[in-house]
Amino acid sequence: MGSMSELMIEKWAAEAVHVEVGFLCPICGHPSAAFLEFPGDEDDHIEEVSCLNPETDHEWTVRLRRKDGSYSGQLEQHRDVKVSVSMLDTSDDDWDEPLPEPGAYGIFLDAMREWRANVSAIGEPSGASSRNRMLFGTLYSIVEAYFSDAIIGAALADTSVQRHMLKLDGLKDKQVSLDTILDNPDIVREMVKTTLQGLSFHSLTLVNRICETAFGKPILPHDKDDRSLLMRSVNKRHDCVHRNGNDKDGTKHTDIDQDYLRKMGTLFEGMAQSLEDSMRDAQVKRFFADLGS
Repeated sequence: MGSMSELMIEKWAAEAVHVEVGFLCPICGHPSAAFLEFPGDEDDHIEEVSCLNPETDHEWTVRLRRKDGSYSGQLEQHRDVKVSVSMLDTSDDDWDEPLPEPGAYGIFLDAMREWRANVSAIGEPSGASSRNRMLFGTLYSIVEAYFSDAIIGAALADTSVQRHMLKLDGLKDKQVSLDTILDNPDIVREMVKTTLQGLSFHSLTLVNRICETAFGKPILPHDKDDRSLLMRSVNKRHDCVHRNGNDKDGTKHTDIDQDYLRKMGTLFEGMAQSLEDSMRDAQVKRFFADLGS
């Protein structure tokens, strides 16, 4: 990094730590999760997290703690509920992130057709098969690439999307000096791009929040069973990638059979279609708003 504005971005991005918090709602048992910012100058931080069941309005106070570089969480109202806290890697790499691929949805559809063919060709009936775990990890890679290219691409192309992105944690409280703006008039665009490129797009809660904030609609399925299946798949993906298919207690996932893979593929295709519809509807609304003004 060479310019003053780039140095400012680097300093700004390192101020806070981003964590993903998850737990089961003590009332309805529905997954509750959120992408939160842990301030860099605090060791004890409180946030409000809502459960993801759209038919209820359960909100919980989560106390986050940092000690010796590790993070933990606890519900203030139900301290016996297990809360998972994982730190998201938003560090800068030594090489520049490539710009989003144009035509992300078409690339996604082509990849999904090939993936489904592979499920039929090499997938196995056993839900404990290593081949099926490989196909499951590949599915997530396809979906992550699509979400990243579609969302970042829309943000870079449209200042109104950038404006909505400023409501996200990590951006909404940032202030930039006039000198910095003079040095780099595109500083907001760069901040949005830097923040988005540092996120983990396999965090479905985070993706859903970004889409609802930027495009006005959530993209997780309305059916609570489908939504719950998707949310549970995030941890299952982690176990397949990092623990060879075993959960943290050493129990192997044995339900990743061909039917599960095809079901997950259908749910992800539905999320992608919802995102495309949301982005198109937002564009239409902006067009008529501009026309009226």
